[in-house]
Amino acid sequence: MRSFTIFILAVLALALSGCTKHEAPGVVRLRLIMWGKQDELGFYNESLKVFYKDHPNIRVDVELIPWSRMLDKLLICTAAGDTPDVCRVDSTYFTPCAAKSVLECLDPYIAADPTFDIKDFYPEAVKGWGMYDGKVFGLPSDVDIYAMYYNKTMFDKCGVPYPDETWDWAKYLSAARKLTKDLDGDGKLEQWGCVPDTWWQDYVWQNGGEIVTKNNKRCLLDQPAAYEALQWMADLRGKRHVAPSPSDSADIGPQKLFTNGQVGMLVSGSWAAPLIFKKEIKNFDYDVAPIPRGKRRAAFMGGAAFGMLSRSKHKKEAWELVKFMTSPTFQGYYARTQQIIPSRRSVAESGAYLYLKDKPLHKQVFIDAIKYGFVIPNIECSREMNDIINNEMVMATLGKRSAKETCMTITPIVNDLLMYNRPRRRSNAGGR
Repeated sequence: MRSFTIFILAVLALALSGCTKHEAPGVVRLRLIMWGKQDELGFYNESLKVFYKDHPNIRVDVELIPWSRMLDKLLICTAAGDTPDVCRVDSTYFTPCAAKSVLECLDPYIAADPTFDIKDFYPEAVKGWGMYDGKVFGLPSDVDIYAMYYNKTMFDKCGVPYPDETWDWAKYLSAARKLTKDLDGDGKLEQWGCVPDTWWQDYVWQNGGEIVTKNNKRCLLDQPAAYEALQWMADLRGKRHVAPSPSDSADIGPQKLFTNGQVGMLVSGSWAAPLIFKKEIKNFDYDVAPIPRGKRRAAFMGGAAFGMLSRSKHKKEAWELVKFMTSPTFQGYYARTQQIIPSRRSVAESGAYLYLKDKPLHKQVFIDAIKYGFVIPNIECSREMNDIINNEMVMATLGKRSAKETCMTITPIVNDLLMYNRPRRRSNAGGR
């Protein structure tokens, strides 16, 4: 009996040893949290093998969660003390993370690292989703800039010249009218010229308007430049009928109408070509052009950044990982495989992105758009503000209420929010 007990204990000990990670002496294990699908895990783990060659004392556990849960995950982890070491942060909630001391200030690390050159990054990206209160809290990893895809085959059939940098709202509307067709003569439209830009902010910016004042103290949607632009957008569906109504796209969505060949023009990002269009577009040729200008040229610009968590216990090693995830090596690979625009000028303007053989042909359009890109207002309450505006804005975009009435409803609510969410100065560089 005693020998049997010893045997059982030995088997259990062997089994447990097979389930336990034994790190070599001096090896630091970092937690990296990002949004994504689990089938992307292999891509990141394979990429990190390059990192391990130069950092044999570091190993990384990659955690992928849905984008919609990222901000809550970061805030909860920080509050609970179960903090990852490095995270990927979206431009739409970068400022709340920095303001709430979730992220470590990177200025001391940048200053002390002679191998690192922040000037290689597009300054628009660093300022837009890398800086808060004059300090760097994240290194931009990519640029999400939008342009206008168009169905070349449809343009040719309808005798419409391809869009270029001379296009304004008038030329856009004229082309949309020519592309909109009742193909079978049943009195119903089966083909439309365009789909309204999903970023309603683009119309406001293009019309010379702004979302809030420069000091982030007051909402400006009650100004004519804002609500007149939004009414023009809504009228593409409700008044001019050159865009599909909600009922027309209810089953498949406006993006699918484009890939099906039923819509002539669609505003989207560079990522749409490899992730969606390459798989779904089968029966027509397409390319990309600048978003048509209103009183000025403007396009939504965002992206992501990698940051170090302020409560990380391995900040020296975490800085090395942040550098790698925004390095020319990683950005180049990401650009070639996903057509993601790098945040480093040296990579974005090299063959890693511009000279890819995959469609669209005129990729330079996306690079050029960085010069006139606009970032969603970076304020501490941006998440709450965007939710308030978007929930009300649906009434205008669907034609349920005029854009002016909608904006007049939104503005005082946002003003109250801004009043009670004035910026608070951080007491230290790194936070707690």
